[in-house]
Amino acid sequence: MGGGLAGALLALELACLDQRVLLLDDLAQSHLCASQWSYGAIAPLAGQRWQQLQRQHGDLGWRRAWFRPLGPGAFLGGCLPLPCSRVRADILQLQLPLALERAGVERLPVRVDRLIPPAGDQRPWRLQLRHQAEPLVVRQVVLAAGAGCRALWPELPTSLRVSWAGVLLLQPQPGGWPWEGPAAMRLPGLFTRLDLEARAASLSQEAWQVDPGMLPWGQRWLAGQISLVRPGLVAGAPPDAGLQERRLRQALTPIYPDMAHWPADFQQVPVSFCTDGQPLVGPVTGVTGLWVFAGFSSAFTAIPVIAPVMAQAIAQRQA
Repeated sequence: MGGGLAGALLALELACLDQRVLLLDDLAQSHLCASQWSYGAIAPLAGQRWQQLQRQHGDLGWRRAWFRPLGPGAFLGGCLPLPCSRVRADILQLQLPLALERAGVERLPVRVDRLIPPAGDQRPWRLQLRHQAEPLVVRQVVLAAGAGCRALWPELPTSLRVSWAGVLLLQPQPGGWPWEGPAAMRLPGLFTRLDLEARAASLSQEAWQVDPGMLPWGQRWLAGQISLVRPGLVAGAPPDAGLQERRLRQALTPIYPDMAHWPADFQQVPVSFCTDGQPLVGPVTGVTGLWVFAGFSSAFTAIPVIAPVMAQAIAQRQA
């Protein structure tokens, strides 16, 4: 349940193990959910895994690249371009559904209103779907719906929380981009979002951080990332978009003076994370046939490495 990066890559791994997989995703506008607005920068080990995935399933957006670090932690003050790799989310959101189809993963654009657990160890789960009278009967359920997991199973550990992530999607201007070049991509030297997530359990009021960045996203550019965390376990209503956009632009203007007035669309989505930095991966304790795969702070790095291990565990339990 959940058609974002976690659910889709796990479904792909399960299909490669000859499992029959049904991917339930009620998001009509975006296949990648929160991950589509990620910087997509990845660690070396995950880069190797993305290369393997592309050899197996075709182009998924992984590219070698160069970047200049910004802000605190920037090596040599960001003067020296550094090698890296990234997954271009604009390519991934187009190609991953095709890879799932080729692998035989069935997808249903439906909302699950309620999980009805088995009455005994050998009985199946029943999923009550919106606008459908008859429940869907399945053997095993994986919660990979990110920020929506707790609504489906409230008893998940309290380390699983939700933040609101916002970005600016810049509109092209006559004369082209002022940031073109082989090392035009900028990434934070340190991600302050991680510190904010670690403090989430102790917050008494909402707090926010900006991680500056600039990188191409299709024919447009993605600028910055503002993260807002509230006390408690639920995301609540979306933050005031106008206020969040102003905060983001103010933080970026010292780095990019034109950012104060550059035409852009502000996008924000809820994102799951875990306060201890360790995602929830594996069977839900004490519940037969229920798994969780959510709370990844570095989704593009962690998910492709962990998904094959998770898939093996699920396939063995199924057997």
